[in-house]
Order: sequence, then C-alpha cells, then structure tokens
Amino acid sequence: MWWRSVALILLLMLGLAWAAEPGQAGGHTLNILDGEASAFNREVRGLLVWVMGFAALVFVVVMGALTYVTIKFRRTGKETGEPPQTHGNDRLEVLWTIIPTVIVLTIFGLTARSMFRLEQPQPGAMVVEVRGWQFWWDFHYKEYGVRDSNQLILPVGRPVTFEVTGGDGSNYDVIHSFRIASLVGTRDAIPGVVTRITVTPEKEGNYYGQCVELCGASHANMRFRVKVVSQEEFDRWIAEAKTYQASAPTDPTLQRGEELFKQQCAACHGLKGVAQGLPNNPDLTLFGNRTTVGAGMWPNTPEYLEAWIKNSPGMKPGVKMPAFLHLSDQDVKAIAAYLLSHKIEGFDFDKLEKF
Repeated sequence: MWWRSVALILLLMLGLAWAAEPGQAGGHTLNILDGEASAFNREVRGLLVWVMGFAALVFVVVMGALTYVTIKFRRTGKETGEPPQTHGNDRLEVLWTIIPTVIVLTIFGLTARSMFRLEQPQPGAMVVEVRGWQFWWDFHYKEYGVRDSNQLILPVGRPVTFEVTGGDGSNYDVIHSFRIASLVGTRDAIPGVVTRITVTPEKEGNYYGQCVELCGASHANMRFRVKVVSQEEFDRWIAEAKTYQASAPTDPTLQRGEELFKQQCAACHGLKGVAQGLPNNPDLTLFGNRTTVGAGMWPNTPEYLEAWIKNSPGMKPGVKMPAFLHLSDQDVKAIAAYLLSHKIEGFDFDKLEKF
C-alpha cells in the first residue's frame, strides 16, 4: 500500500533528525560538528551539508518516483487486458547517468577543497607528539620538553599540530586512532609512522578524546581528556610543569606513600624528582591535576584511584599494569594520597564546560 511507503519515509527522516542531535555521554556533549569549537569542524560541517543535501535530493526523487509509479500503475481489479508496454527511454537513461555523475564529481571537488584547506600548515603552530599505547595515550610538548599522559592541556586561539604515532613496535603494539570529539577529526596512530593533523581550538572547555580504531579488549576504554584554557593559564601551566620537581613529603602518610611508590611503581612510571620510569608507561608527574583515572575511565578521586592501584586488570581488561593484591588497604591509601599530592596548585580543570 502507498501509505506504507510514506510511513517508511517519515521514519527514515525522524531517524536522520535524531542522529544529527548532539549526544550525551557521562555529562559530555558529543557534537562533531560544533562550529564554535574550531574551523576544522566548520569545514567538515559545510561539506556535510552539501553531501546530505545531495543525499536528500536523491532520496526524494527516487522515493517520489517509486511512490508515483506504485500508486499510478497499481492493480485496480478493473483491468480488461495488458496495459501499454514501454520498451526503454534513451533520453531518461542518459539523464539518470549524467545527474549522478555530476553529483559525484561535485562532492569529489568539494571534498578535495576541504582536504587541501585542512592540510595547510599553520604558522606558529605548537607541536604535540601523540603516542597511542594499549590502552592509554601519551602527550609530549616538543617545544617545551613537557610530558603528560591521558590529559592534554591546550591554549585557546593558538594552532596545534598533533604528530600522531603508535607505540615503539614492541609488545605486540597495534594501530590506534586519535580523535577529539567536538574539536577535530581523526588520525591513525601507527607504530613507526607519523601522521599529522592541525586545529585551532576556539572555545575553552573540557573535551572528550577517544581511540576510534578497534585495538583490543579495552578499545572502548582508551580515552583521554583535553582541557582548552586561556593562553595565560596555559603559559603558567607550562612554566610550572617545566620546572616541577617532586619535593620530599613531611606528612607521615605521604612519606609512606613515597616509600611504597619507589618500591612498587618507580620501575615503570616516571615522576620528576623521584623516578625516571619507562617511556611505554604513563608519566605520573602531575597526576594530582588530572581529572580521570585509568585513561579517562573514572573520576580522579581517592576511591577510584585506590581501586585502580589494587586491581587495575580487574577494572580494565587487557591493561598491562599488574594487580597489587598483596598491598594492604592502608598501603594503597598511602600510594593514592602520594600520587594525588603531585600537582600544580591553582588549576581546577573540572570547572571547565564539558564538550
């Protein structure tokens, strides 16, 4: 019946409208077409408008023709013989070949133009080396010699070029894919290969990052946070991060935490002034300033951190960090308190609007 075709069209239109709405995930507004966040998004959004416009045109024409033919030539029960037969239409066939060709060539040209625009080098861009590991992210500010893991601090209004690569090729490293939803597109993180993408953040806030290439048991748990702050705040954070050195604690709990950190954690994790660690494990120097635990998985609170230290494999499948079930609850609390004490004062990134 003709009404079934109309109902299907309406359902498809409602589905497209629902898919276009920004999604909510744990308080984060996921909108890959947020034009206020970056010129990158505006370019992609403009291209999508053209593509969706052509798609809508094709959909309406095809479904309209199908509905028309279905209704006009339906069986009525009054037929007395075979209706007039049509054997092809050369003009129509040429037309429906030319029109899709023009549409495809137009989309190709618009896409090529957008790609050239987005790949143009940006003068004065800050370079951040991004390295994806199973299942966490490492960030190195090459210009400043500052390293941070699973959290990225960026200044608003300044171009940033991400040099994206994978692990060092050991331990069965696989391909990951770097994506900051609501801010910039995707680049693969391939061991031994460097890919680049540039963006200028235009809106301060707390952005949500994610691996978007299936990479193992905790692919969905390979997250990170991006904090876009003012240039003044970024400059202060960089200046203090460059000179930061862990001082000897005076509190007995923190002293116990430092002792346990050196015994249990220092062989793998770096902490400036205490341990160099290894490059294929997260750096913990400014752990107290991070807003999440477990590469973007949980809020950075003592409760979650203690559970993570005690049994990280039980919380995140495939994680390389071993469980420390032999540690007492008091020892775990001491290590957690010690890690949370390492931070630059005056930065409350949780207050930033979430995107």
